[in-house]
Amino acid sequence: MDWDKFRKELSVQLANLPQPAPIDNQEQLEHSCESLTKAIQHIIVTQVLVTNITPKSKRWWTRELTQLHHQLNKLGRQSYDQRHDLGHAIHGAHVVASKQYQKLLDQTREHHWRDWLEKGEDLDIWSAHRLTSTPWGNGGKTRIPVLIHKVGEVEEQANTNQDKGCVLAKGFFPAKPPVDNSLDKFSYPPECKSEGVITTEQIHMQLKRLKPYKALGPDGITNIILTKSADLIIERLAHIYQAMLRGSLMYKPWKEFVTVILRKPGKPRYDTPKAYRPIALLNMMWKVITAIIANHITYITEKHQLLPANHFGGHPGRTTADAMHLLTNKVKAVWRIGKVTSVLFLDIEGTFPNANLERLVHNLRKRRVPTAYTGFVCNMLSHNPQI
Repeated sequence: MDWDKFRKELSVQLANLPQPAPIDNQEQLEHSCESLTKAIQHIIVTQVLVTNITPKSKRWWTRELTQLHHQLNKLGRQSYDQRHDLGHAIHGAHVVASKQYQKLLDQTREHHWRDWLEKGEDLDIWSAHRLTSTPWGNGGKTRIPVLIHKVGEVEEQANTNQDKGCVLAKGFFPAKPPVDNSLDKFSYPPECKSEGVITTEQIHMQLKRLKPYKALGPDGITNIILTKSADLIIERLAHIYQAMLRGSLMYKPWKEFVTVILRKPGKPRYDTPKAYRPIALLNMMWKVITAIIANHITYITEKHQLLPANHFGGHPGRTTADAMHLLTNKVKAVWRIGKVTSVLFLDIEGTFPNANLERLVHNLRKRRVPTAYTGFVCNMLSHNPQI
């Protein structure tokens, strides 16, 4: 990929758009988001080469390797034609090209995996372990077999793709609980006066944290595209993000996502819906602002001590290992005085897709989170944003 040419073409496209300015209403927000998205998508279509993915495709393969491979094959044919003339110069050229190709192949492969591991997080470490410990496969596509599910007390089968999709969606996204009308009369404490501003530095830091090879969302814009063009779009994103936070504005196309169904590894059978799990492929420009807002809320909870001392989720610097150390200490402390310890673990099924939006916003306001952030959360998770 010629990134210099990509950046140059994107600069030309952005120069044809209105200059970035503060956004005051929904119409301006939609125009800014739509024009920026289309400008990036246009450059992707014209400048980015599309690779046909096959079961034998390598994620680290580059266009330079393809060109060298073609050149090596050409020299190999010419060398074969001169196989009776061992002193011909083409044999030496073929050997040099072969060494150059092999050296670039090894360097590209090593650089790709080293870059992936260095920028990896906890989930990537487990992915690396899975790649190195699982047996070899043929790389073929996984097919979801006929799903057996219950309707009441009767077992039924889902044979078509549409039926399978409906069965999986029903399991992944159960019906939400009824709305609690008593929350309307609740008297909330005064909110923290810590509403932040989304700065270009925060956006740039978040763009640097993006993993370059993550799967893309419905808009077709990958992480590496945003990373390489950060300095060109960061000012426009700052105005857009600030309008979303301060003005409670939303751009609906950015909220769209694709749900991909994956098998849970190690299951004895895959003809039941519970043997699968969903992942959401979000639009990356939307993912950036949600990460920034999450950092803002985390900062507020730490500064004003809004979470209990024994709460581990959402606390920076606290891990599962810390929770296990605390649990072990509590159990042994009780044993020392001759008593018995009982521990209750709850595995709540469908917690995140079944979250009650009203209750979530209620809990945030009870903990004095500023209304700018609770409004953003409400608009983010609502089908009908409160604009």
